[in-house]
Amino acid sequence: MDIEYLKKYGKIIGVDEAGRGPLAGPVVAAAIEVENENQLKILEEISNDSKKLSEKKREEIYEILIKNFNYSIEIATPEEIDIYNIFSATTLAIERNLKKYNLSNAYVIIDGKNFKLSIENYECIVKGDAKSKTIGAASILAKVYRDRLMVELDKQYPEYNMKKHKGYPTKEHIKLIEENGIKEFHRITFNPIKRMIIEKNVSINKKEFSTMRLMRIGVL
Repeated sequence: MDIEYLKKYGKIIGVDEAGRGPLAGPVVAAAIEVENENQLKILEEISNDSKKLSEKKREEIYEILIKNFNYSIEIATPEEIDIYNIFSATTLAIERNLKKYNLSNAYVIIDGKNFKLSIENYECIVKGDAKSKTIGAASILAKVYRDRLMVELDKQYPEYNMKKHKGYPTKEHIKLIEENGIKEFHRITFNPIKRMIIEKNVSINKKEFSTMRLMRIGVL
């Protein structure tokens, strides 16, 4: 797939995201540019869908990618996710990456479907991280970067054990939210958090949240 696009367009930019499902933290989108067949060969040797790799292997590949490729990583914040919804926030993070590239002779391939971007030459590919080595590389960049963000967040709020579950809705994470309350890094439009707030089953300092975020769940 990648080689055909590379020959046709001159260069390809693979895009993927990490963190659409968690209850906490940002969604992260990454882009990586392939300009020649030599770069593509590197990806064919090292790249894979991030979900199929161990954490250690992802970290190793991440370091290779950032040293050898033109890449970009951007986020959309929990507040943006709450205000715009997760799909729109993911699109926003993707667009922030693509603004950094000269797209005049590039074709952008994105993991997923239904993204509506402000650029012309792009394609959404369902399960693209498994079909394209370039998208697979972007998936590794996004996953490792987001995991590192959550480990840093864990240092500030160890009571939530973010380093373990990375903000995903595990039983442990939900239990810790019930015990410790909701913070600004949580996505309050996501259930079960939204339900907890509406039913007043969990503590929340509303001063930590913008009026717009609170309006989105109808608690103002």
